[in-house]
Amino acid sequence: MQYISIPTSAFGFDYDIELHDWHSKLQAYRVFKTKAKELLEGGLGLGFDIIHDEQCLDDWLSKIPTAYLEQTQAFPEHQYQLLWLAANSDVAAQLLITRPLLLVLICEHYTVDNQMALAVSQLGQRQILHCLGYDDTKSALKFIDKLTLTYERNLELEHVKKQLDKHCRRYRAFNHYPSVNYVAISLDNKYPFLTGTKLGLAIASENQLGRRALRSCLSDTLALGVELGVNDPGKRVSQLSSFAELEHLHQQWINRRNDIRREKLRPVDADKPYSILVPDEANFVAIKNYDELFTEGAEQHHCIAVYHTRIVSGHYCVFSLPQPQRVTIGIKLNKPTGIIELDQIAGLRNALPTTETRELVYSWFERVKKVLKLQ
Repeated sequence: MQYISIPTSAFGFDYDIELHDWHSKLQAYRVFKTKAKELLEGGLGLGFDIIHDEQCLDDWLSKIPTAYLEQTQAFPEHQYQLLWLAANSDVAAQLLITRPLLLVLICEHYTVDNQMALAVSQLGQRQILHCLGYDDTKSALKFIDKLTLTYERNLELEHVKKQLDKHCRRYRAFNHYPSVNYVAISLDNKYPFLTGTKLGLAIASENQLGRRALRSCLSDTLALGVELGVNDPGKRVSQLSSFAELEHLHQQWINRRNDIRREKLRPVDADKPYSILVPDEANFVAIKNYDELFTEGAEQHHCIAVYHTRIVSGHYCVFSLPQPQRVTIGIKLNKPTGIIELDQIAGLRNALPTTETRELVYSWFERVKKVLKLQ
């Protein structure tokens, strides 16, 4: 097969596109119904997945060197133009294998002009960077070689372009990194003060699940620092060396914030002990005073502390269950009617209990309400 067709007329254009094969240098044409076809001067801006005839597409692709297809598949909107450059220039083909990102940056800049893209691809690699408006040092090329990005996200390429900006030359912050992955480069975009620090390197090297926990803890720690009025919390965090140190600081600042809130919100009768209507069991621990109630709410990130007045007046009691799921249990006490109700089983941030936890609490509640005495 010498060419395949892309039915762009189905998307509102007044032409379809005719792509000739590798042996014809991947020349492409706009094919009109009412006039002669025209040469396509630039890229497609579309991926080959728009072609629904899989057999024809497979036959067409089979003539293209596999290595070129592998190097270009991460950039579907530029893939045709990248392959066109490789088909029409040995220099461009070599660049596609050795430093494909440079060819991608060329296509980003000259999306509708294959001839200009071809001319620029013939330059030296530092000249290419200069021509495209990026920093053109050897260090910039070394940074490119350190990148271990998949380019599955559009942001990845945008981050790289920002790093290579000739005015900022931000990429130099990664001089001591053996490699630069997406986490490192996106972290630099949000928290530049961490790049090059031991903590920044630890975050970038964690596995996917660990990275999410790290970044969540990091964001929360910085917010806590601002809330507490810490002088330059970013600098304080950047001095840490590991996730363990970050977690320790995070917990310290949580405790400090909770102490402040406890004193600010502390009710006048906070020292009054709660009535213990049901004795503790191995897993079911009664909350015995306001400080325990406040701590329960702080640890579980919910508002159980607002029940203090009702507990003091004997209309409510609260229990903590650590296993099999950490939950807070609230029980309503109606003295006039003698009715006792299970009001809530709240997990972390009011999460619903698991089936196992719910059945355990129900069983416990049915047992203890038979002996619970309303005072």
